[in-house]
Amino acid sequence: MPRPTLLFTPSIGSLMRQLFPPELVEEIRSLTDATFNELDRHLDEEEFAEAIVGKELLVTSWRVPAVTPGILERADRLRAIFHAAGTPRPYICPEVFERGIVVTHANASMSRVTSEAVFAMMMIGNYNTRQWIGTMEAGGWKERDTFVPGMQGIVIGIVGYGAITRNLLPLLKPLQGNRILVESSHLTPEAAREAGVELVSLEELLRQSDIVSLQTSLTDRTRNLLNRERLAMVRDGALIVNAGRGELVDEGALLAELRSGRLRAVLDVYSKEPLYPDSHFRHLPNVVCFPHLGAATGYCRLEMGRETVANIRDYCEGKTPRSAVDPESVFRMSTR
Repeated sequence: MPRPTLLFTPSIGSLMRQLFPPELVEEIRSLTDATFNELDRHLDEEEFAEAIVGKELLVTSWRVPAVTPGILERADRLRAIFHAAGTPRPYICPEVFERGIVVTHANASMSRVTSEAVFAMMMIGNYNTRQWIGTMEAGGWKERDTFVPGMQGIVIGIVGYGAITRNLLPLLKPLQGNRILVESSHLTPEAAREAGVELVSLEELLRQSDIVSLQTSLTDRTRNLLNRERLAMVRDGALIVNAGRGELVDEGALLAELRSGRLRAVLDVYSKEPLYPDSHFRHLPNVVCFPHLGAATGYCRLEMGRETVANIRDYCEGKTPRSAVDPESVFRMSTR
């Protein structure tokens, strides 16, 4: 039986080599009749439209051209899209599912590692790490009555109940004396009880939480979810953690709250990336900024490649790929 034809659209540059080391590239070649992008850049739209003709399988990742209705007209044999990243939503159109094309992603690998990053950001923020690094570098020390919020005996509010939150909860559960609040339109009261969390409204979560962690998808509904009015609801001294998407927050309103000293923040994502060199977020003493590092570990990237190849293998063996997604779940994901 002939092997299915496959188009690998990302450039096999340094980033893709982290996801697909030689042994995984060879496995793709053994499973499929693969055409790899040998350029030092991703294919542009015109090159993509030409290359997709006759291909049954497609591998996509960050910043590649999207599968639009126009591309689908050229993709006469396309049967499956394997997205080697998190949300495939920006890279496909609804017509993909209407044609019965299988779509997979590597979100399972990313969400496991991102949950660890969120946990670390909570700890960094609630131990006032930036302050103490500056104090120690300046030769200082704490006062006798100094204390930090820490990670026990507090209220942790999580906005969103996706894969990151589900992976984060086991990391939080061993901590003593905490309440965990969750706001989600997709979580039922029964499931919340089983998970050991309290399902609350966004307004309740903001008013009660010592840590507010944003882990929901960016959609039209959630853009600027934390606007000026909602930020004003957050209790004094609380920590805002954003490892979701920068546009979940009205950054101007957040900046005003942080400048006042009323709130603290650990930020990994921004509305414009890279973050401007002269951004005020970089220089505030109550803010820790990361350069979108959430899932940027070597282990995670290798796992993403392995997950993608496992999906290709499943397809080639006549199985439903293990990370296949349905239209409803895809179009709940972030728009970028």
